Amino acid sequence: MGCSRKACGIFSAILLFLAFVVLALLLVFVVKDNIKNPIQARTKNAGIILGKTVTLKDDVTEMHEFHNIRYAVAPIGELRFRPPVRPVVDPEQGVEASDETPVVCVQADTGVGVEDCLVLSVRSRDLTGSKPVLVWIHGGGLATGYGMMQGYSFDAEVTHKVDAVTVNINFRLGFIGFSSVEELWDEEAGVYANNGIRDMIAALDWIQDNIAAFGGDPGSVTLIGESGGATAILALVSSPLANNKFHAAIAQSPAPEMRFTHINGDAYQRTIVDQANCTQEAAEDRKQCLLDLPAHKFSREYIEIVNGDAYFTFPKSQTEDAEVVGLVMIDPVVVTVTPRNLKSAGFTPSSPLPIIVSSLAEENYVMSWLFSPPFASEADLKTAMQPLFENLTDEDNAMETAIALYPDTEPTTIWSLMTCDMRATCPSNDVAEAMSGAANRDIYRLYITHRSSVGIPAIHAYDSIAFFGYNSALLPFTAQESDIKFENHYIDMVKKLAQDKKFDDGWTPFPGKSMIYENTDEISNIGSTEPQGSICEKLTEMDLVKYGWQN
Repeated sequence: MGCSRKACGIFSAILLFLAFVVLALLLVFVVKDNIKNPIQARTKNAGIILGKTVTLKDDVTEMHEFHNIRYAVAPIGELRFRPPVRPVVDPEQGVEASDETPVVCVQADTGVGVEDCLVLSVRSRDLTGSKPVLVWIHGGGLATGYGMMQGYSFDAEVTHKVDAVTVNINFRLGFIGFSSVEELWDEEAGVYANNGIRDMIAALDWIQDNIAAFGGDPGSVTLIGESGGATAILALVSSPLANNKFHAAIAQSPAPEMRFTHINGDAYQRTIVDQANCTQEAAEDRKQCLLDLPAHKFSREYIEIVNGDAYFTFPKSQTEDAEVVGLVMIDPVVVTVTPRNLKSAGFTPSSPLPIIVSSLAEENYVMSWLFSPPFASEADLKTAMQPLFENLTDEDNAMETAIALYPDTEPTTIWSLMTCDMRATCPSNDVAEAMSGAANRDIYRLYITHRSSVGIPAIHAYDSIAFFGYNSALLPFTAQESDIKFENHYIDMVKKLAQDKKFDDGWTPFPGKSMIYENTDEISNIGSTEPQGSICEKLTEMDLVKYGWQN
């Protein structure tokens, strides 16, 4: 059936109007769906952060999440090897922070990731409260990893358990974050090394300014980090730039030794400049070459940044360098003293700073198998150890003496315990004790021997994986009652430190008692002043405790 031009025009106008109405309604529903359960935090100098609200597994408790908040501008171009720069944000600017897609800094092993990665995430149950703040610094030797790794960082469930506002941070890695070559020094700007540590300090500055908008107390910030993240915590403790920007810390399995300055770092990293083919005659040209190089080419496929595999192996040579040179260098501005020499630092926290230095009994248990398979007998163990001891010491019967320190222990565990004691346990004791001589630093020593329900020993990262709820591809198994008990015990310890900054169960800082988390129903045990004390004393007499992990 036909229609007049006028009728058709009216009909078309009506259809067009209805189409606009439908489209408008669709847009309303689409927008509403996209901002389902919106939440916003009005910060001091980071704008209005727009996050989201999630419901926990109990289907009742709600948690507010804010993802990928930029705490520094993209460190690209001329900013690649420079200190982080705070972005300028209009106070009324809305900053979307609901997309939880992980941002990964360029990884030193694979080259995967982006340079524009200086972001953090915040989780809070109550934006109007004033809860303690827990900041996670991820591991990975300061060369790999990222702050939002599932099962290895704070999520909504763990945030609820610790009853705090939680923050996960990213920082630059590998050579991009820890270059110390002379071409990149800038005396006027105080740039020599440790830009990755400066990233963390910039994140702490952001937290001091803005965390109150998320219900966090900027006067109660506790750091927790594992492996390279724990090493970073020792560096932050040793940095005047970070002084008074946090109020407690837990260093899970740090590399306790920091032996080299930025000048040593220049000599060590010189090979990186050569491998990058930045060999121009003029220093400025070499610097520009390093600035122009694609970021992924600062990875292991193109350069070798870590020299050796000694972290998880028995010492192989008689050198205090422990066959590995790390990435944190003592420099005039950022990390000005070693943890061992903290008492000579020219800065002091305004109030007592409690620091837990933690290590596990068998950090290298699995890794040692990659280099020395499990031993069928003590004879096999001695066959493997004899040439290693001959390389380390001229003392007669040194191997027999060392093995005798671990009576009634099966051979592979002897290898694991002895290697860990030489590399981690005993040096951590020494460094923790030395740190305790620094004013207003209360150093607590924690030692973990607890095993999982399926028999996994206290290997590297076991404590942090338990803390985050055994929800990680790093250690996949179904947690049993004993595992959950250890997890809850650990969470209670973290909560106690974050809330009270001290303990009331008999665990006291040096020269007091150490805490031992054992494989018992009670789990916690107040032990001797230093874990493995008598063993460490004997290994020290044999001059075998100079191979501690370094970074």
